[in-house]
Amino acid sequence: MSSNDDFKKEKHGSISSIFMHADGVDMWLMVAGFIGAVADGSATPLMIYLVGHMFNSVGSAGSASSIDLLTHNVNKNTYNISDPSYLFPWLTGCSIYDFDCLWWMCWVFPKTSERQAARMRTRYLKAVLRQNVGYFDMNETSTAEVVTSVSNESLIIQDVISEKVPSLITTGATFIGCCIIPFLIAWKLALVIRVEYNKANTIAEQAISSVRTVYAFVGENTTTTTFSAALQGALKLGLRQGLANGVAVGSNGITFAVRAFIIYYGSRMVIYHGAKGGTIFIVCSCITLGGKELGIGLSKLKPLYEACAAAERINEMIEIVPKIDLDNLVGETLDKIVGEFEFKQVEFAYPSRPESIIFKSFCLKIPAGKTVALVGSSGSGKTTLKWLRSQMGLVSQEPTLFATTIKENILFGNEEAGMEQVTEAAKASNAHNFISQFPQGYDTQVMEIGAHDELMVNGKGFYSMLVQLQQTEQLKVVEESSNHASLDGEMKVSTPSVRRLSTLNLPEWKQATIGCLSAILVGAVQPLSSFTMGSMISMFFLTDHSEIKEKAKVYALAFLGFFLFSLAFNIILHYNFSYTGEHLTKRMRERLLSKILTFEIGWFEQDENSSGPVCSRLEKDASGVRSLFGDGLPFLVQTFSCVTLAFAMGLFIAWRLAIVMILVQPLIILSIYARMVLLKRMSQKAIEAQQESSKLATEAVSNHRTITAFSSQDRILKMLHKSQESPRKENVRQSWLAGLALGLSQFLLSSVIAFDFWYGSKLKSQGHISSKAFIETYLILINTGFYIAKVANMTSDLAKSVEVVGSLFAISDRCTKIEPDDSNGYVAEEITGHVEICDIDFAYPARPNMIVLKNFSISIEAGKSTALVGQSGSGKSTVVSLIERFYDPLKGVVKIDGRDIRLYNLRSLRKHIALVSQEPALFSRTIKENILYGASDKTNESEIIEAAKAANAHDFISGLSNGYDTWCGDRGVQLSGGQKQRISIARAILRNSMMLLLDEATSALDGKSEKLVQEALERMMVGRTSVVVAHKLSTIQNCDVIFVLDKGKVIENGNHSSLLAKGPTGAYYSLVNLQSRTHDSTWFK
Repeated sequence: MSSNDDFKKEKHGSISSIFMHADGVDMWLMVAGFIGAVADGSATPLMIYLVGHMFNSVGSAGSASSIDLLTHNVNKNTYNISDPSYLFPWLTGCSIYDFDCLWWMCWVFPKTSERQAARMRTRYLKAVLRQNVGYFDMNETSTAEVVTSVSNESLIIQDVISEKVPSLITTGATFIGCCIIPFLIAWKLALVIRVEYNKANTIAEQAISSVRTVYAFVGENTTTTTFSAALQGALKLGLRQGLANGVAVGSNGITFAVRAFIIYYGSRMVIYHGAKGGTIFIVCSCITLGGKELGIGLSKLKPLYEACAAAERINEMIEIVPKIDLDNLVGETLDKIVGEFEFKQVEFAYPSRPESIIFKSFCLKIPAGKTVALVGSSGSGKTTLKWLRSQMGLVSQEPTLFATTIKENILFGNEEAGMEQVTEAAKASNAHNFISQFPQGYDTQVMEIGAHDELMVNGKGFYSMLVQLQQTEQLKVVEESSNHASLDGEMKVSTPSVRRLSTLNLPEWKQATIGCLSAILVGAVQPLSSFTMGSMISMFFLTDHSEIKEKAKVYALAFLGFFLFSLAFNIILHYNFSYTGEHLTKRMRERLLSKILTFEIGWFEQDENSSGPVCSRLEKDASGVRSLFGDGLPFLVQTFSCVTLAFAMGLFIAWRLAIVMILVQPLIILSIYARMVLLKRMSQKAIEAQQESSKLATEAVSNHRTITAFSSQDRILKMLHKSQESPRKENVRQSWLAGLALGLSQFLLSSVIAFDFWYGSKLKSQGHISSKAFIETYLILINTGFYIAKVANMTSDLAKSVEVVGSLFAISDRCTKIEPDDSNGYVAEEITGHVEICDIDFAYPARPNMIVLKNFSISIEAGKSTALVGQSGSGKSTVVSLIERFYDPLKGVVKIDGRDIRLYNLRSLRKHIALVSQEPALFSRTIKENILYGASDKTNESEIIEAAKAANAHDFISGLSNGYDTWCGDRGVQLSGGQKQRISIARAILRNSMMLLLDEATSALDGKSEKLVQEALERMMVGRTSVVVAHKLSTIQNCDVIFVLDKGKVIENGNHSSLLAKGPTGAYYSLVNLQSRTHDSTWFK
């Protein structure tokens, strides 16, 4: 693609798009893996072929001579093509063959998938960083969207390459083998069955297709207006999905109907054409297994389709060539730049608002070596000029830092700089002193911090991303985080009790009960159908043709009954468990969101609780609950029913053989469980790499302007490569171990089959069991073994789901250190706003050893305006945080209206406090909705306009084409810094609270806007308690009281005139004198 305009076109992608990032090595690995997968798929029909011949040998013992021959061959170990002992070495050889194929396949595909996914993430992020700023304004590309592509979509593609593609190849090979073998040994019977089975397969395909349609429909339901409404819509769609799943799974019972037809036609082949029962078993098993494999293959087309679509979206971004292309080497490269700029007749409009012309016939010349100031009202084009850049340093209105060390953040300006240059730069920016005070100095880690309300509305912070993810119903069930406990060092994640798990679905107990009863009945179908199958095979060895005809009718009707029974109760089962799962998911999401929004700010300041990993996990964990209760629980109940009935039937029919078969089944379970543990560890490493990629992608997109300004794209890509290196190396080792365990499990499975046959043949030769009892018991228990193996196969997913539930319980049980809605707290209907801070010691939880305030005390009178001034790091903003009770002090007390702030119901108190922070924080909503945020539902249009006028925002809003309905964009990117700040101020004015906290509220405004807004704020301050934090001392001259802070202590206080009267020895006088050198000297009048 060559332009941004084409990016939005919807494409479904092709299979080749998944493998676009494969190199020569990956191609060879995939070819080798393809061969291994085909070989593995062919092993199953080969095993059926060998077992069928064993049935012929065992079932043909209708005369004394044949029994004697069987006894002689088993005891003397004499091999003959007509007896079972001859086939035992073949079964063992087949086991070894399958073991080698699986080991190789399990190593090759995960290795190449990891290589391709890492290459894809790097190319994608490189393409994102390559785009010019106008692309993000034009396409409304949000941080969450890029994070989804880097993490979830790349994981989907990686999962398809490592698991789904080899599984699909294996399934296809099994299907083809199951078609070939019947035609080779009984072509006439197989041909007729194949025609009938095609009709049945059409039904299964339609059922599975309906599932894909439901899933695709859910995926298109992007956002809804409210959180609860969104979950309600998802719940309804989930119920439809459950119903469709029931039809899809139940329709697989069509194989029972196929067997009914086989019984009818097979009986005719035995009577009129001399076919053997074992041969009919081979044909029946291969045809039904082939159909099942085809159905499984069709079901795996859904993730393949999703991966194709994800790959196409990623590839589209990679292929976009921006109009301002940093990688284009055609342009002239200068050896030296003197720094002279000239704009001639420039006409410019932002791509997102082409109708609003910013520059028209604009001319400007900036001489080399000169300092040029750009002034004007907000939106006049000052910032636009900065972005017509080449080799310039940039300091924006809003500071931008990355979640790495302070040193690394400074080095973004010049990657080749040494520590001495870093220190000099910090000194030049007046930052060295406060950096040196940190325990780790320049190696101090930068974290995501902020006030409680700021975090809820700040698009760069945790809360905004959380709400956005929770309101988005494109939630994909993918692999969960490997380290749930790391979210909070204080939380101990333990396995939840069965009782507590059961109470989760208590409101849906009726549906759960119906679902469990249906699961018990569905589970009973497997042993009963296996018993019937064994009886049917034995029937074909009878010599009385009339008896064969009569029993054939009975068995045919029995299998038709199994089909109808399975279809009906699978629908009931899946619908009811979907009902319980969807309602539980909705309930857990609501509770989780509500609980997290009660945590103290210190929790969010922890490294492990940064926005990327936390939001990624919170998106997935509630879906893990649905997986446990909607999928895992019904299958466990179904398996318990199947195993209990099968063991009872086996012991009743042939207890000697049943005991041995039951005793050796743990070998299968143990091997598969070991395999899943290794696969889980391998998956965890992929998730770790994805989490680091998500974190980097979040920062890269959020700070795209800074990265572009400093040309730091390569630095970000190096960080991405480094974050993936360690998990990639570990993945290679884990792949070998996982392949070994997988191959071993298949080897043990085949070996157990061989052993069971050997022991059963021995019992039959000794006269302990009949042929009929042997075949019935064998089929009942061997099929039950597969059921148990499926449970073992689900062990990892079930354990993960239980871990997820335990992690959610840990969050739910966590006691916040600052309870925002204490039922015993004092509910403040109104306040006067008198604040007393008495003998406070305070340190931020993230830096407990660095005391910010020491023995700090001030009194803020009700209805008065109070200003806090001082150097950076003196504790001004900390005082505001303590008044809002974002933190509790280590010592001392904060009082409002004479009452300890800890005795208030905090939410009721905060309703009386309006806060405007230094960095404007807007939602990705309309201007009107942003102003209304936190206001009463009864607020009318005129009040909104009045608030905007008071904040000097009405004029520029009215000048926009959509006025108050103008979309602000992700984090307000469509607006200038001054415009965003005025909207934030309008929001505070509209709240009309008794207390007003202004933390550098006018810092982002130009001089004209600042004066107008300051006048509006001063009018608003009248009769209210106002606390103003400011660096611009001109904004606080009219405050009733000014406190001068230094190193966490009050060193002066008084009004503007009294503090100036102290002369040059006064701290406030020195601050004013410092600013007056570059500002109006009338301050001293």
